[in-house]
Amino acid sequence: MTLDEQARIKAEIELLQGHGGDVIYRLRYETMRYDYISPAIEKLIGFTADEVMEMNLRALIEETRLVKDGLCPVESFEPLEDSRKRREVLKWQADYRMRTKDGRRIWVADISYPWFDESGAIIGSVGTLRDITERVEAESKVMEEAARSRQVDPLTRFGSRAVFFHRLEEELKRVKRSRQDVAVLALCIDDLDALQATHGRVTAERVLRETADQVRSCLRETDLPARVAENEVGICLPDTQAEGAFWVGERIREAVLRHQFTAEDGQLLGVTVSLGVAAARFDEPQNAQDMFKTAQSRLFIARHTGKNRVSVDELMNLH
Repeated sequence: MTLDEQARIKAEIELLQGHGGDVIYRLRYETMRYDYISPAIEKLIGFTADEVMEMNLRALIEETRLVKDGLCPVESFEPLEDSRKRREVLKWQADYRMRTKDGRRIWVADISYPWFDESGAIIGSVGTLRDITERVEAESKVMEEAARSRQVDPLTRFGSRAVFFHRLEEELKRVKRSRQDVAVLALCIDDLDALQATHGRVTAERVLRETADQVRSCLRETDLPARVAENEVGICLPDTQAEGAFWVGERIREAVLRHQFTAEDGQLLGVTVSLGVAAARFDEPQNAQDMFKTAQSRLFIARHTGKNRVSVDELMNLH
C-alpha cells in the first residue's frame, strides 16, 4: 500500500469518526480515563474529545441499565468493573441515561470488549457509544400503551377486572378512615348468549358497546365501571349508600330499556339489563371479593325473577 493510499484511508477513517453516529473509545482501567475517544463525542454529549479525556465521564451518567440483566438499573460500578478486570465479563452492554453539556437528558448504548496488553492481561476496554434516545422513548410509549390496554377493556372502554377490584379495595380502606359508604353494582345484559346465537357476534359486540355507553351516561366521573367477565360489569360507586346505588341501577336499567338497539340487518332488538346491589358501611368489615359476590348473588336473583330489574337488600323493600 502506498503512502498516498494510507493517507487517504486515514483521512476516510477520521471523516467517519468525526461525522458518524457512533463514538469510538479506548478506556484504560488503571486511570479510568480515555486514552482515545473519537470526535463524534461532541455531537453526542456536547463535550469535545479533549474535554472528555480530562474528565470522568461517569459524572454525567444518571442511570445505568445492564442488557444482560434485562435492563435492570445498576446502583454501583465498582463490583462490575472488578468482574471485568477478572475477565468474567468479556462483552459489556449497557444503556446509560446521560446529561449533556447543555443540560439535556439522552440515552446512550455502550458496547465494549476487553483491551489486552502484550502479555494478555486486561488493561482496559475498547468500545462504542451510540445515541438511542428515540428508540428508548418509542419503547417507553409502547410499554405505556400495553399497560393501559391491560387496564382498559377494548370493547367497552371500561376498566379491567383487576382495576375494578383494586379500586374497590382502596375504597373500602377509605371508607374506614372517612366513615363514608361505598356501593357496587353487578350488571349483565339479559339473554346476550341467545342474542348472539340468533344475530351473530358482531351484533352482540355492538350491543355490549352501546350498553356500555348507556351505563356511562348514568354515572359520575368518580364512579368506576369495569368489565369483569364476558357479560358482566362491575360498577364501583364511592360515597354511595345502598338506596342510592339502587336508584343508579334503576337509571341504568331504564336508559338501556329506552335505547334503540339494532341488528346488522337493521332489525330492532329488545335489550334489557339486570343488576344486583351491595353496599358497605365504615362499621361493617368487608373485602372487595366478598362484597362483589353479594352483588352477584342479587344479580342472580334479578335474572331469575323476571329480568330487567334491580335486586337489592330485601330489608329496604325496594324490589
